[in-house]
Parts: sequence; C-alpha cells; structure tokens
Amino acid sequence: MKLKQASRVIKSFVIFTFALLMASGSAFASDASKSEEANVDQLIQQIMGLASESQQTISSVPFAVGDSLKKVEKSWGPADDLSTVAANYWSRHIRFLYDGSMGRKPITAIDDFDPKLQTIHLSDVKRLVGEPVSEVEQEGMYYVTYTDYENYKIVFNFESAWMNPDPILHMYTVEKINTKGKRK
Repeated sequence: MKLKQASRVIKSFVIFTFALLMASGSAFASDASKSEEANVDQLIQQIMGLASESQQTISSVPFAVGDSLKKVEKSWGPADDLSTVAANYWSRHIRFLYDGSMGRKPITAIDDFDPKLQTIHLSDVKRLVGEPVSEVEQEGMYYVTYTDYENYKIVFNFESAWMNPDPILHMYTVEKINTKGKRK
C-alpha cells in the first residue's frame, strides 16, 4: 500500500513539476515575444526617423539622398556592381540610385535590403506608423508607401500579400521629394 501511495505522490509531483515548467516556459516565450516586438518597433522607428530627418536608411549612414556617389566611393571604395543609374554595395546591403547625367552623380534614392528587415511584417509597420498613402500589389511584391509630402517618401517592399496576408519586409526605398511632392 505504501508503495502505491509513494508512486502516486511521485506521479503527482512529476505532473505538477511538468505543469509548472510548461507555465513558466510560456511566460519565457511571452517575454521573448515581447522582446522581439520591441526590437521590431525600434527598427521601424529608426527607419522612419532616418528617412524623415535626413533621407538616410539604416545601412546607408552616413550617406543620404542628395549626397554624391563620388563621396560614397571616396569613403566606401568602388561599388561591387555599377550601372548607369545604380551602385550596389552588396556586403553593406545598399543600392544607391543616382543621376548619372550630372558630374557629381547625386543620389536620388537609396534601397536598403538589410537581412534584419525580414523580422518586420506589414502589420508591424501599420501598427506603428499608421495607414500608408498607398498600397499596391505588383509583380509578386506588395508596395506600401508613406510620405510627409515635403521631405521624403519611403516605399516598403514586402513579399506578395496574396501568399501571406501579413507579408515579410524584404527591402525599403527612401527618396527625397521637393515641396511640390515630386521626386527630386
């Protein structure tokens, strides 16, 4: 009889311990989830802050829209891949779009495709920044645009929303606009 009671006590203890571990595990998972959300929120705030204040991207700092490509090349060296309108710095996750018709090659837009951007979902951006001025599904990508109509335009490029209703961010583009709302 004592053996059966001891066995029940041990079983009860094991079940109780397991339940306690499961409960604490979900608490740890919840804490990790909150931490991930905080990191995503900080990343989105950093993206929007740099775009609005200085027309830069996370990976393009210290360079901004309006700077010359020659200035970038002087500091970072030649681009990994150069065309008549774009300079790719693959290891830095940056593409500078520039006006090749002008001698100093002014940067007109910056594409940032840092891998850490893939932690951001469409719902995260909308939750933090609000409703965009436009949303367009085109050629397998979902484009979401924000602007202040005075200084900058930022276009987030997500995977297709047809495949996933809360798509993952792949890259974003920052452009400087003039006071009439057009690209510079």
